[in-house]
Order: sequence, then C-alpha cells, then structure tokens
Amino acid sequence: MALYTYTRSLLLAVVMLVTLMVQAQKTLTWAGPQFDHSHSGNMYNTTPGVNFEGWFGKHLGVAYSILYVPTGSDQYYFYTGGGQAAGVYLIKEAIKEKSGLSLAIPLGMVSFILPETYLFRFPLAPKSQLAVFISPYGFEFEKNRETKEEDYNISYEYGIRYYFAPNQWTQIAPQIGYKNIYGDEEPGISLGLSVMLKIKKKPPVTED
Repeated sequence: MALYTYTRSLLLAVVMLVTLMVQAQKTLTWAGPQFDHSHSGNMYNTTPGVNFEGWFGKHLGVAYSILYVPTGSDQYYFYTGGGQAAGVYLIKEAIKEKSGLSLAIPLGMVSFILPETYLFRFPLAPKSQLAVFISPYGFEFEKNRETKEEDYNISYEYGIRYYFAPNQWTQIAPQIGYKNIYGDEEPGISLGLSVMLKIKKKPPVTED
C-alpha cells in the first residue's frame, strides 16, 4: 500500500511538471550570470550565480536566482528562493521515507516552481526598460563543512532593475534593492548585475 501511494504521488508530480513545461513554452525566457553584493550592518557579501527570468506579456515577469560563494576554507554561503529550498527538502524527504509522505512530492513540486522574484516593468526607450521587483522569501544558507554547523534565514528584498538590450538576444540588467532578514533590525542595501541571453525564440523585449 505504501509503494502504491508513493508511486501515485510520483506520477502526479511528473504530470504536474510536464504541464508546467508545456505552459513555459508560451513565455519569453532569459538566463545568464548574476553578481550580487549585499551590505548589512558590518556584513559584506559578494556572490556570483545564475539568474533565470520568464516574462508573461509586456509587463509581468518572474525570476529565479541561485547564488553561491565560499566564505572560508571550509565554509560557504548559498542563496535561492524559499520555494526552491522547501521543494528540494520535501522531495528529498519523500524519497528517503517512502511511506507516510504521500503529498510530499506534489507539494514539493508546487513549492519548487514558486518564483523567487516577481517583476513588473515598463518601457523607457526602444532599448531600455525599468522594473520594480520584490523577492518575498529568499533562502539564505551558510554551512561549515568541517564542523557541520549550519545556519539559515529567510530574507526579503525589493527594489528596481534597469534593463538595457544592446541587441535582440542580450539584456544587461543592473539593480539596487533594500534587503533584510525577517526579524532583523539592521536592513541592508543590495546591488546586482545580470547579463542574460534570450533562450526562447520570441519577439525581443526591445520591441514591446
């Protein structure tokens, strides 16, 4: 019975994933490297990673970021969306415990696709646009490999992102934001830069 429940949940998750992939074909998608620098109190953090963006029409978009940097000989810092972190955890637990977690896989799939960032943009000129963004549940994770000590926090960030398209396949997007850990009294300023390539054949954003 446990195997049947687990298999049914896995099949449901696969169906959901395929459906989402089909829907994703309707969006304009960009991807590329991203660099973030955060300053909060006495803490500084410069982190490289990758950024993915999907746009639904002219104004509404979502983004996903994955950032990673070593912070010492045995330590590292990792950032992604809270939905992605929760999704990986739920699916991992469902695979490890094959009974009693019948909803963990589909819930993990739903959680995993929750956007890390929401964007709303409007045109400034033929090759430039401005967007306001909010990242309501960032997952901030630090680990010491030697001692196995781990620490994580949930952050929020909002700000503006400027898009410049030198051609129809490339976007350069600097940003500035206000960032803080939930419950922390020392907010910070974040700066970022993304260089993205269009990975879907659709009309370029410069023609919106």
